[in-house]
Amino acid sequence: MNPARRSLLHLLACAPLASCSGSDPAPDSTGDAVSKIKPLFKLKRPPQPGDWLETHKEPGQTYQQFRAITPVPAASRYTTLRIVPIGTLSGGQQEVMRVVTDFLQPFFGLKLAVNPPVPLDAIPEDSTRRLDFDGPLQLLTTYLLNSVLLPLRQPADAAVLAITAADLWPGPGWNFVFGQASLKERVGVWSMARNGDADGDPAMRRLAALRTTMTATHETGHMFGIRHCIAYECGMNGSNHSEERDRQPLEYCPECQPKLWWTCALDPLERSRALAAVARRHEYPRLAGSFDRQCRALA
Repeated sequence: MNPARRSLLHLLACAPLASCSGSDPAPDSTGDAVSKIKPLFKLKRPPQPGDWLETHKEPGQTYQQFRAITPVPAASRYTTLRIVPIGTLSGGQQEVMRVVTDFLQPFFGLKLAVNPPVPLDAIPEDSTRRLDFDGPLQLLTTYLLNSVLLPLRQPADAAVLAITAADLWPGPGWNFVFGQASLKERVGVWSMARNGDADGDPAMRRLAALRTTMTATHETGHMFGIRHCIAYECGMNGSNHSEERDRQPLEYCPECQPKLWWTCALDPLERSRALAAVARRHEYPRLAGSFDRQCRALA
């Protein structure tokens, strides 16, 4: 597939919160919880035409492989995820951001620090464009990552994450991306521009918020060293287009969840309970039900 037509979540580098280690990981207690939730998840289905795995032959990453390159848990070094809005958000877009941040905190278990918005007029003209004369404004992701977000990173920040209503593009040969992350520098940005009208009816706003949350949790997972998943239907599956992303779950699978449990020092049951509460509060009954089932399995 021509990369200019891909809407994939493009990545820049490797293993941000980890350094490679040739030693075997120390044993831990995740195995029992993994066995309890495994029946709740479906194995990865064969890719459909145009899907991510049809065009990207990825090796995947087991829990043991993750532990082998992650000798120190992130929670022992970092305490915060920093959120940076880019541009002014409308009322509906602010609600989308509230939903995203409400999910991010229990998903990763770190405190959230929300910075004041960075105004769009602070972005230089050579880092903006419009594909068509009357097309939407696009922001260059590499400028945002390196010149806006990186200087804002504090020592306690596991990652600095930008959210914007503007569309994004990563450079020559690309039409757009949903989001992009620099794993080495622990900075990432995602857009709600192609996720639905946040200022439309409540159902569309909820869908836009869920889609934006899926991009946020996926990109943030990469910054903890978690690779694309090829084993299960999983929030860490790669996606080439909106339809493929919409088929995927928000939650990580039994291969990827324990990576979070270990590196973020999370209790699997308490995490699931907190996520169920967020889903119920924001009126996602099916999502709340899936977290409830996970709670019952883990109890």
